[in-house]
Amino acid sequence: MGQLDLYSRLDEFTSCGHFEMPQYLYETSARYAEEIKDIRQQQKDMIKDKIAITYPDSTIISDNKSFNKKILDGQVKLMLSAFNTECDYIIGKVAPSNFGRTLERIEKLANTIEKSAATLECGFNIDYVELKFEECKIQYEYSLKKQEEITEQKLIKEQIREEQRAIKEYEKAIAEAEKEEKMYRRMLEKARDELSQASDADKLLMEQRIADLELQLQEAEAKEERAKSMAEQTRKGHVYVISNIGSFGEDVYKIGLTRRLEPMDRVKELGDASVPFPFDVHAMIYTEDAPALEAALHREFHSQRVNSVNLRKEFFQVDLESIKEAVEKIAGLEAEFKMTALAEDYYESLRLQEAA
Repeated sequence: MGQLDLYSRLDEFTSCGHFEMPQYLYETSARYAEEIKDIRQQQKDMIKDKIAITYPDSTIISDNKSFNKKILDGQVKLMLSAFNTECDYIIGKVAPSNFGRTLERIEKLANTIEKSAATLECGFNIDYVELKFEECKIQYEYSLKKQEEITEQKLIKEQIREEQRAIKEYEKAIAEAEKEEKMYRRMLEKARDELSQASDADKLLMEQRIADLELQLQEAEAKEERAKSMAEQTRKGHVYVISNIGSFGEDVYKIGLTRRLEPMDRVKELGDASVPFPFDVHAMIYTEDAPALEAALHREFHSQRVNSVNLRKEFFQVDLESIKEAVEKIAGLEAEFKMTALAEDYYESLRLQEAA
């Protein structure tokens, strides 16, 4: 590799030994994995084309060319194996706190391995080393994104927790208002019965009493309506897309919503209820207006409902890619979808049945 100032060639990665915050972050961390796969494929291509490590054509070990080639090929494989294995380990450990040091370790590793092969004059192609830097950079951005997602999930849970507290308060207010309504209605009914039997002297007082009760009843009804209206405004939650191949077959998905703090609890409940296998989760989408997104998706796939009579049965015969596209179109969200159903219990059951 020679004496190279790698940091000067990687200005986009470092500035005075510190990595600059990326200007652009993808919406979902899954995309970083695709970038890393692409870079690793470029590395594989360089290995395949025998240009990841270079050595002079004039290198002579013995008069036997076949023996020379065997020795050099073995040295190349040894160097690549040591470099790639160690790079995988140290890049896998990269974090926001150690990015600069990780780059230094990659550079030092390449130089150390080269020194061990100095006799044969084998050296790393700088382009190959820089691909490792690029891989490290993307893995670093990936770790930043994951950290951001963890922070975001904490915030989401806190928002849902606050909303759940608010919902409980609204439910309590609604229950109290309903109780007041019933009480005032009973009192009104009794007062009206008493009015019909009251003397002329008492009628004026009874009529005033009835007017007061009617006003109190109206206030209780208004209080209930306000509480209901406020409860309806708490709409944050998760829209989920789940499947159960063992129970319903291929390309059948349930699209529902939950406002629970731990949305997976709802999925587990559905899997424990009346189906023989647990559900696979393909998407868990947090949104500010979960009922609206759920309703829009149900309308989008209305003609593909499994049960066209009972609209509370939220199962649809549709391909997953269509659901993903609909979410992007309706909500403007690039939600992360798992496109493959594991259906582990189902496939293991099939295997055991075939083996029996």
